[in-house]
Amino acid sequence: MGTEKEIGMPDISEGRLQEAALLTRAVENVFRKLIRFLVGRMSLVKLQEMIRHIYVEETELKLKSESPGKNVPLTRLALLTGLDTRTLTQVRKRLQLDGPRYRQQFLAELTPESAVVEAWAGRIGAAADRRKAAVLDYGSDDAGFETLVRATISTRGITTQSIIQRLVDTNSVAQDRQRRTLRLLVDHYSPYLSQDEPNIVNAALSAISNLISTIEYNVGAEQADKLFQRQKWTFRLDPADRAAFRQAMRSLLERYEQQAEKAIAPWEQQRYDSNLVTAGVGLYYFEEDVMLARASSPARQRPGR
Repeated sequence: MGTEKEIGMPDISEGRLQEAALLTRAVENVFRKLIRFLVGRMSLVKLQEMIRHIYVEETELKLKSESPGKNVPLTRLALLTGLDTRTLTQVRKRLQLDGPRYRQQFLAELTPESAVVEAWAGRIGAAADRRKAAVLDYGSDDAGFETLVRATISTRGITTQSIIQRLVDTNSVAQDRQRRTLRLLVDHYSPYLSQDEPNIVNAALSAISNLISTIEYNVGAEQADKLFQRQKWTFRLDPADRAAFRQAMRSLLERYEQQAEKAIAPWEQQRYDSNLVTAGVGLYYFEEDVMLARASSPARQRPGR
C-alpha cells in the first residue's frame, strides 16, 4: 500500500497547522477562563445546550446575511455546525417554539441544586402546611430529601451529601445535624456564595462581551475604520512588586476613568430611545496568573474593586 504522497493525498502545510493550533489555544484560553466563572453556577449539560442553540442561531443569521431573502438549507447549516440534519431540525424547532430566550424550566435547572430547590419550593407552594413542607429529613434512602432528589434529577454520580453541602454553602437551607433535617430558606436557588458575586460576575462577562464585539468588528473592518483596541503589559514583573504595581495601575486607571466620564458627557443625549447606541471605553487591570496569586494570598482578598 502506497504512502499518502504516492496516492496523491495533499500535504497539510506547517503554516496551516500552526494557524489551527493558534486558534485552538486561543479559544481554549477564553473558554477556560469563562468556565471558571461558570463552575458551580451552570452545569456542563446546560452550557452545552445553550452553546448548541446559539451556534445554530448565529450560523443561520450569518448565512441569511450572505444570501438575503433566501431560505438557509439544512445542508449548509450542517456543513458549518458539524451537526446532522436531524439534530438541526430539532434545534430549529426548539428555537422557534421557545418564545422567551430561556424558558423557566431551563433557568430552574442550570445546576442540579437549582432543580432540587425549584421542585422543593413548588411542593411548599402547593402544601396545606407550608412550614411543615419546608422541612425534610435526610440521611437514608427513604428520607424526604433523598426522595425529592431522586424524583428531580438523575443521581448517577451525584451524592445527596454533595448537594446538601452546596445548599448549605449558598445559604439555601438550614441544616440540623442532630435531628438530621433540612429547612429550605429560599424560594429560588442562587449559586453565588456572597451578595456581591452576581454583580461581579455580570460585570466581568459584560466586559468580555464588549471586548469580543470590538474584535469582531475589527476583523472585517478596513484599517482606517478599526476601533481602538490596545493592551499594555509587562512579562517581567517581580512578584514582590505585585501589590505596589497593582496600586500604581489602579491609580492610573482611576484617573483615566474620570477623564473618560468628562469626555463622554458632551456626547450623551438627554433622552432614552431604543435607536440610541451604547458606546464607550473599557478600563481594567489584568494578571495572567491572578487565580494562582489569589489562591496563595494569606488574606484571600480580591484585587481592586
